[in-house]
Amino acid sequence: MKKTLLFLSVFFFFGFLIAEEVQVGKYKFEDVTITLFEDREPEPEPEPAKEAEKEPEPGDAECGCGNSGKTYEKPKFFYIQPSLGFGSGLSLYRPTAALDAGFLVAHTPEVNYYVGLDLDLWWPLDSITDRYDPILNFFVKADGVFDVMTGNNPYIRSVSLWISVGLDMMYGHKIDDVGKKFDAAVRYNVAWGTGVDLVFRNYLVLKLGLDSFWGFVPDCTFAVGYRF
Repeated sequence: MKKTLLFLSVFFFFGFLIAEEVQVGKYKFEDVTITLFEDREPEPEPEPAKEAEKEPEPGDAECGCGNSGKTYEKPKFFYIQPSLGFGSGLSLYRPTAALDAGFLVAHTPEVNYYVGLDLDLWWPLDSITDRYDPILNFFVKADGVFDVMTGNNPYIRSVSLWISVGLDMMYGHKIDDVGKKFDAAVRYNVAWGTGVDLVFRNYLVLKLGLDSFWGFVPDCTFAVGYRF
């Protein structure tokens, strides 16, 4: 009889749960204890974490890359640039050796500013003059360089605009009115020059410029060098 009453009690209890809201708790029927737990709604799935913005790599601080896509390399504090070439003009034809050196004095992401020395050695093979027979020209000039970076250009690293001024020491023979040559001596003239250096990705340099000859006549210069 007790088992029958227990069965009926459990049957009516679950029927009551169908019609009413289920309560959390423990229910004891004589020697049987029933524990009910409230149904929980499924927890929402966590949203996928947003892709973190790309942080600059350790090398970006030096090259100035960032997320803009442009590459700005850290400028050299000092460079030295030997070159060989030739010139033409009043000197007709002359082999040329040059040595440029520059110290960084200021810079922006686009332009590096250098000051330094421009040393040139010429061997004039002939000249358009009958008053002087040049043998050797040695130039000592101070120069300023505006090294303009080209960003991501695949071939040219920078374009250097340079201006120089200094002293031209010309060694050669003076010729008199009858064509007689005097003993070789040194003549001094003011020297100046301006031009463009194209610095390629492998640091080869194409130098194009105008240099003074006899102190005032412009002479064209073409040279190939390397920037260390």
